[in-house]
Amino acid sequence: MRGGKKARAMIIGWIVLLIAAVILIAGGFYFWARRRGLAPAGPAADAARGGGSPAGRHVSLLTEAVAYVGAILLLAGGGAAVRQQWHHFTSWEQVAVFAGAAAVFLVAGGVVRRVKEAAVQRLVGVLWFASSAGVAVAAALAASNVYGMSGKVTGLTAGVVLTVYSAALWLVRRRALQCVALFAGLVVTICATILTVASHPARPAPSLAFGLALWGFGLLWAVLGWRRYVEPLWVAASLGVLLALIAPALAVADHGWVYVIAIGTAATAMALSVPLRNTPLLGLGTLATFGYVTAAVVRYFRHSLGIPATLAVTGLLILGIAVISARLMRLTRPARHAEPAAAKPAPEQKPAAADTPARKQFHRAS
Repeated sequence: MRGGKKARAMIIGWIVLLIAAVILIAGGFYFWARRRGLAPAGPAADAARGGGSPAGRHVSLLTEAVAYVGAILLLAGGGAAVRQQWHHFTSWEQVAVFAGAAAVFLVAGGVVRRVKEAAVQRLVGVLWFASSAGVAVAAALAASNVYGMSGKVTGLTAGVVLTVYSAALWLVRRRALQCVALFAGLVVTICATILTVASHPARPAPSLAFGLALWGFGLLWAVLGWRRYVEPLWVAASLGVLLALIAPALAVADHGWVYVIAIGTAATAMALSVPLRNTPLLGLGTLATFGYVTAAVVRYFRHSLGIPATLAVTGLLILGIAVISARLMRLTRPARHAEPAAAKPAPEQKPAAADTPARKQFHRAS
């Protein structure tokens, strides 16, 4: 008993130290940025500065990297201390550890969110992303350890909580990491829903359900990102396309006809990369096409043609894909418009002879 109380006291001390350090760092950084003119000090100061920050005052990448390294070491030390005495915690105390960490990250990000410096905005994204992860883990621990729910219901609870919490943060701050957290929450929710509804003790959930559900969600997310309903565009569209290309791989082993969806999606990505002039989209489509075509050839022709002939056919297909992707790569490059030749300055025209003073004087004399 004494050992358990001592361990709890030590962990609580570490948590208090961690909270104080985070608040001190965040608060000190905010007041430093405020004195440097990177944070608004009030309406009067904003009016005096014209609403903008002074030019040339930026946090260097080295300073930002050192700050992240220090934060990682601090979190690693606290995490190691918690892990050593984790078994002494009650279920509610375990939930409180992650919920408290999530609250600390949320408050710290909110304190410095008004700073317009790019490095500070990246820091806010990282803090709120960590807060989302802490909330999800706390929800999973509460469902599993406190209420004794099954693994499927625990996953569904964590996914729903992560989705709702990340969506709220994304509505406040539509940045990259908040979009990633929201996307991850929706993916976990979809997978946990399939496990809860379609899985039974006698038979697991069908792989086709996972493949088609995630494939459809990836396409929908990519469209929403392209239409700018989900921002930023480059994050949402990339995540959606990547999921739509990978998801069919979950079902092709059990259902061969899914190769049609997989190869069709990859070929569509390659085709769309030309009018969009998007080289990364072409690269993703090419890799997916290569993987699915190779797997389909090996699966359906290795017994009829034999391994050597199958390898030869696969090689020809790879060469064809390489040629097509090379041709498309040229088309996706931005068009270089010929710069108009610099107009030569017109030669300075001399005044007409009839307008010269000498000619005017001649006319007067005559």
